[in-house]
Amino acid sequence: MSTDVQESTPEPVTGSGAASPVGNIPPPASRRERFRAIPAMAAWKVDAYRRYFWVSALSMGGRAVQSTAIGYVVYDISGSDFLLGLVSFMQSVPQLLLAPLVGVIVDRYDRRHILALQFTVQALGFALLGVLAVLGALTVPAIGAVVVVMGIANAFSYPSTSALVPSIVPLGAVQSANAIGSLVGNVSRISTPMLVGWMIDLAGIGAALLLGAGFYAPAAGLIVTVPLAAGALAHVAVRGTLRPEQPARTFRGDIGEAFRYIRATPVVRAAVLNDVFPYLFGLSYIALLPAIARETLAGGAQTLGVLFSIGGVGALFGTVAAGMLTGRGRRGRTIWVTMLGFGTSLVLVALGDRYLEILPALFLAGFFQMIYTIQSDTLVQTLSEPKFRGRVLAAQSMINGLMPIGFLQLGIVAELTSPAFAIAVNGCILVGAGIFTLLFRPVMRHLD
Repeated sequence: MSTDVQESTPEPVTGSGAASPVGNIPPPASRRERFRAIPAMAAWKVDAYRRYFWVSALSMGGRAVQSTAIGYVVYDISGSDFLLGLVSFMQSVPQLLLAPLVGVIVDRYDRRHILALQFTVQALGFALLGVLAVLGALTVPAIGAVVVVMGIANAFSYPSTSALVPSIVPLGAVQSANAIGSLVGNVSRISTPMLVGWMIDLAGIGAALLLGAGFYAPAAGLIVTVPLAAGALAHVAVRGTLRPEQPARTFRGDIGEAFRYIRATPVVRAAVLNDVFPYLFGLSYIALLPAIARETLAGGAQTLGVLFSIGGVGALFGTVAAGMLTGRGRRGRTIWVTMLGFGTSLVLVALGDRYLEILPALFLAGFFQMIYTIQSDTLVQTLSEPKFRGRVLAAQSMINGLMPIGFLQLGIVAELTSPAFAIAVNGCILVGAGIFTLLFRPVMRHLD
């Protein structure tokens, strides 16, 4: 007898010759069923999401290669804090400039095809940089030109993936999907930078850059095979909010409609605007990790890999914590508490000058950053009406696109003072933003 079936005293044999269980007590769930019944794993019940999971894993690996290898090679070539911030700015600023246009495209076209094109461009960009590195022709201007093109493609990433997830899983499982996706992203943040550092030391920067192409290329093929829910298929068939009997819509009209919707919906407006300070002054700290590795800790590529990875470990724990918060309410409190924790962690990173001080602070920064990001993304995804979701997420992406300005600001302050001072300033600003949210944004403070 299977261990998944409870033994019970049989009832008298019926005409079919089968014994029925006592009363109406159901047999105990199997281990797999109990695992899927956990609220944090709700998305894993959906077959389509399990296929999408592998797409997410590959793309996150490529993103981790980009954040580690590009900064390393720029700093290795130039030794300039300013150029480190400038290149980070160049690869991220398209997200800010193109967000309104991206939102309309995401609402009109199949998001899977958009992502397939994005992953293809990313793979080709990595391949070109890798070949230039192998040939000894890699320069900062060449890196800047390629990462701008990769940045244009990447501008479609967040709106497309975030709008796609509710088309794969039920709305009640969106936070679970975000937590699982962040989990795999953080595993990549832990393992990939260390792999990149090892590859740079063993085989050179060219091999590490080609690894990025190896992540993105299969993701481009796999994403188009992810099935959508029936309702989502109908949505895609008519290109977003458009119906065949409707008159033609303009991009300008669609953008204006979305902004009017955001203005008229206080909770959505607050959730979008609340991202300004974390993305402008919080997440930009990663641009200076190569300088921290070199100047503060006197290390090289492997030291940089450790710094990225320890932040990934913290983010991994933050992902687990965010998953445990699924369905528990207190969403507004989570927002301002994690902003305070994130800002304080950055101040601790700036104050440290040894591994034993910097690594725990980076762990905490990753922990609070991830809980904040998952909660904020889930709010926008679930509170937005489906017909506006792509454009609202693009508006959030435009706010998130302030990060390149943060890179530039951080690089300038670091060049004039020091990397540690620049990170400390941004940490203090983020703490102030958390206090502001607590005191002056009641719609977020009281959100359950």
